[in-house]
Amino acid sequence: IISQKDEHCWVGELNGLRGWFPAKFVEILDERSKEYSLAGDDSVTEAVTDLARGTLCPALKAIFQHGLKKPSILGGPCHPWLFIEEAASREVERDFNSVYSRLVLCKTYRLDEDGKVLTPEELLYRAVQSVNMSHDSAHAQMDVKFRSLVCVGLNEQVLHLWLEVLCSSMAAVEKWYHPWSFLRSPGWVQIKCELRVLSKFAFSLSQDCELPEKKEEKEQRPLKEGVQDMLVKHHLFSWDIDG
Repeated sequence: IISQKDEHCWVGELNGLRGWFPAKFVEILDERSKEYSLAGDDSVTEAVTDLARGTLCPALKAIFQHGLKKPSILGGPCHPWLFIEEAASREVERDFNSVYSRLVLCKTYRLDEDGKVLTPEELLYRAVQSVNMSHDSAHAQMDVKFRSLVCVGLNEQVLHLWLEVLCSSMAAVEKWYHPWSFLRSPGWVQIKCELRVLSKFAFSLSQDCELPEKKEEKEQRPLKEGVQDMLVKHHLFSWDIDG
C-alpha cells in the first residue's frame, strides 16, 4: 500500500506494478513483528477455523474441565472461563503499578501490543477483557468465549505462555480445581511444550467469527467475491491482476 489518501481508491503495488484499486476490498495486515501465512488466515483458508475451534479448542477445554470443582451453590455456574477470568485478574494485579503504566503508555503512544511491550500476563488480561466486551453484547456462551480466547492466543503466538500463567496462579488453581485435577499436576508442563510448537506458525484468526454479526458477514462473502470477480473480469483495477 503506497497511498490511502483517497477514501475509496488506494494506490499500491502488485507484482512490481503500481496502480489504484478499490479500498474496501483490501484488509491491512500488521506484519511489523509477525510473519503472515495464507494457511493461518481464516478469511482465506476456512479449514483453519475448523482445526482451531473444532479440534484444538475441545481438546484444551477437556484439560481445563478435568477436576474443576462444582459450585457450592446449587445451580451455580461451573466453567473453565470463570477460572481463566479470575486467574488473569489475579496475575495482572500482582504488579498493578507496572501493568497500569504500561497500558497507559500503549494507549497514549499507540505502541505495539504484541509482547514487546506487554507481558504474557498483560496480554492475557487484555484478551479476556476484549473477548468479554465483544461477546457479552452478543450474549455469547462461555464456550464461545473460550474458543475465541484460544484463537487470540494463537494469533499472538503466546498460547503456551498463557497456559503457564494460568497454571502458575496457585491461589486461583487451588480455589477452582481438585488436587487430582490436570492443572494441579505436573502434566501441564508437557502440554505447554506441545503448545509451544504452535508459536512457530503464523495465525490470523477472527476473534468474533462465531458472533451473529460475523456469521452474517460470512454468508455475504460469496456476493463480495462475485463483485471482486467482476472487477477483475472487466478490468476495473488500474492494472492487470495476473501481472
